[in-house]
Amino acid sequence: MSIKLEIPFQKLLSIIDQLGTEQKLLLKKKLERQKITTWQKRFERALRQLSKKNAQFSKKEVLDDVKKAITEVRYSEKN
Repeated sequence: MSIKLEIPFQKLLSIIDQLGTEQKLLLKKKLERQKITTWQKRFERALRQLSKKNAQFSKKEVLDDVKKAITEVRYSEKN
């Protein structure tokens, strides 16, 4: 569940300042989990998620599928 707030940024900072230490730490942890700064980190995260969802497939099967996908993309770019 998410809440959409439309408040000025300074007001938000003021509200955060009023939080207790434990609440600020929880907020910091949550924000750090969501913070992905580079495409490499986003790619790594995506690979981890895919790995979990596709654990039943062997490494060879995955590599074969990746090679096939690359070939298909390269072929479609030429046409």
